[in-house]
Formats: sequence, C-alpha cells, structure tokens
Amino acid sequence: MPRCMEIVNEELQKNLNKVILVKLRNGAEIRGVLVGYDQHLNLLLTNTEEINPKGGVKNALMIIRGDTILFISPSS
Repeated sequence: MPRCMEIVNEELQKNLNKVILVKLRNGAEIRGVLVGYDQHLNLLLTNTEEINPKGGVKNALMIIRGDTILFISPSS
C-alpha cells in the first residue's frame, strides 16, 4: 500500500465513531459519525446532517461514494 494511503487509513481509523465533516464535489457538506469505510474511501455515516444555509437535511444513515469526496475533516 502506498504511504499516502497508509496515512489516510490511519487518520480514518482515528476518527471511527467520531463526528467528521465531508465536502462533496457538488458543493454539499455533510456532517455525521463515521462508522465505516473501505479502500475506495466510500464512507458509512450515521446521524448525518447536510450543512446548508437554508436549513440542514437530517438523515439516520448515509453512504458516500469515495469518488464524490473533495475532503474529509474532523468536525468540531
């Protein structure tokens, strides 16, 4: 496994069961608890909410395809 993927894997492992922020290619921002991921960076989040100035959309469970992600960040 390339070193960059090792670093990504380590960071995702550290943030399992914690709230993260995900920004998508279409401009959407999703906040939720990371409960799983795979080698393609597909993410499984629970307790999600879309961050939107007009009001967020809340969902219980969301799967985000890795190829739609711009960045992932710990949420404060």
